[in-house]
Amino acid sequence: MPSDSIKRSELLHFSHVASREDALILDPERRADLVENALTQLYRLASKSERDELLSLIQTIMKDDPSVSNLFDNTAYTVCNRHLVITFVNQLFLRRSEVHVEEILGKSLYFEREYEGSQIEQLYSMVMETRLLGDALVRYVGQPPLPNFDGWFVIVVIPMDEGGIGVLSRFSNTKSDLADDIDPTQPDAPRFIVLN
Repeated sequence: MPSDSIKRSELLHFSHVASREDALILDPERRADLVENALTQLYRLASKSERDELLSLIQTIMKDDPSVSNLFDNTAYTVCNRHLVITFVNQLFLRRSEVHVEEILGKSLYFEREYEGSQIEQLYSMVMETRLLGDALVRYVGQPPLPNFDGWFVIVVIPMDEGGIGVLSRFSNTKSDLADDIDPTQPDAPRFIVLN
């Protein structure tokens, strides 16, 4: 059986409500791998209910131990309090953003990029207000000084305790690395955002 099939089977197993908590007994490397594989598979699933199950698995793992994100190979993770002040970032976020941890902790989530007034800000606000998880496939058109981020992001926003949020973001230059063709007119289509 190809490894992609094994990964998908494992994801489907742990994403079901009955076995979701079982993922928490896995070692941190396996939990990190589950989250990153879930982000890779998320927009390959046509069914909203299957996507919701994967998102619930991601939320279960990340709320249990945010430090597992330091084991990610391809996914940045940021945690903000209810005032959108950054309280935690993983190592990939620091490398991708080219900042030191002391430069970013205690700053506003909007410190790095201008999301104010955008659909991204609306997504963050929706999660903070409803306390429901949110996700989006984002087409980001990189402009100076960040032209190297011309590509695609999968973003998952997790409601955290005390009103904050956790933001997972996985980037690729190529849409096919993150998603199959998605018809945005379908009722089950995921949220799609374009940022310039």
